[in-house]
Amino acid sequence: MLIESNLAANQLRKVALLITAAAWLGMDVSGYGQADENKSSGYVYLWLEDYPFTLFIGPSGDEVCAIWTNSEDGEEHECELGNLSLDDLYVWVNQLEQASEDSNDD
Repeated sequence: MLIESNLAANQLRKVALLITAAAWLGMDVSGYGQADENKSSGYVYLWLEDYPFTLFIGPSGDEVCAIWTNSEDGEEHECELGNLSLDDLYVWVNQLEQASEDSNDD
């Protein structure tokens, strides 16, 4: 995983929170991925190639969230991590993917 070296202290702190959340979920962070800040939004994110979602923290606060992006139309869906498990996140993504497929069939 690549952690960008140009991050300020607060962004690095958020990267640490994201890595901690990923570890709590049981995600493998040793694969290909990236932790960085989206300069236009201020969101700090942890993207890992092996997972169909990205973890992120917004510019204000420390709430860890997940985002799934529809590869067909680019629509993004977010949810707060809260007490969700990795299995819960996969169920969420699968429901979103199914809804997307169903709407494409119409």
